[in-house]
Amino acid sequence: MSIIEVDNLSKNYGKIIALDGLNLNIEKGECIAMLGPNGAGKSTFLKIATNVVHPTSGTVKIGGVIVEHDPMSALEKVGPLVELPEFYPYLNGKEVMDYVCRVKGASREEIKSETERLSGMLSMDDYIGRKCGQYSRGMKQRLALACAMVMEPDVLILDEPTFGLDPRGMREFIDIIVDINKKKNKTIIMSTHLISEAREIASRVIIMNHGKKMVDMKNERDISLMKVTFSGSLDSNALSYAGIEVVENGTDWATITAKNDESNKDIILKLVNLGMEVKWVEPVNSIEKTYLDIVE
Repeated sequence: MSIIEVDNLSKNYGKIIALDGLNLNIEKGECIAMLGPNGAGKSTFLKIATNVVHPTSGTVKIGGVIVEHDPMSALEKVGPLVELPEFYPYLNGKEVMDYVCRVKGASREEIKSETERLSGMLSMDDYIGRKCGQYSRGMKQRLALACAMVMEPDVLILDEPTFGLDPRGMREFIDIIVDINKKKNKTIIMSTHLISEAREIASRVIIMNHGKKMVDMKNERDISLMKVTFSGSLDSNALSYAGIEVVENGTDWATITAKNDESNKDIILKLVNLGMEVKWVEPVNSIEKTYLDIVE
């Protein structure tokens, strides 16, 4: 059984169709990035999955439990970050963390250790004791991430989690997510507008547009695409024998696969040895290419 099962999920706001018949299965340990423009349905799905809004039709199950029917059980081991985070301005970060830990059933000792662990992990030590009313947007985002990660939930559901973070903060967050996904086998589903972020973090990328799932693709991190411009003929069988697969083929160009640890020089040498007169080799971002082909 998949850890998250989405069955024909739709959400309408009057005549506006925000989500249109989404079907999706997510296995334990997957890291999913949902890409799409504003209004694509990404946030609507995440809000339904965390019981912020109810669907017009269809269901979301987490751990076999329908979220809408029994949210307490379904979301017991889920860490959510949806919407822009806001906190009571008179509370400080420690008090917010204390509250979230107690809601999650943490003991007094666990509250202390979790606050120390997460404030250190997310570089919040300098301001965790300050009132939230003094926080910048980036500080609030880090605190919201910490709250989502309290007690190490099995599933993280994150809506544009790097929004408001500076470049260093984004880098730190990416490293944290990759680490907990790989080392702790946590299931992560996040929305993002950044193709580069999706490529670096996710094992699987879902492209949404107009409320529909347009593409559901694996992110082959160890394989990249290269566009080769050449003269002469192209022998696909010979390329395959050399460990290169042809994805697209034009009159004087081809898109081919290459291992990420192969340099342009390595690829050109292989092609030349196969008798091709190579004019140019350049990398192609397969996620970006797919996204731009689909999204208007």
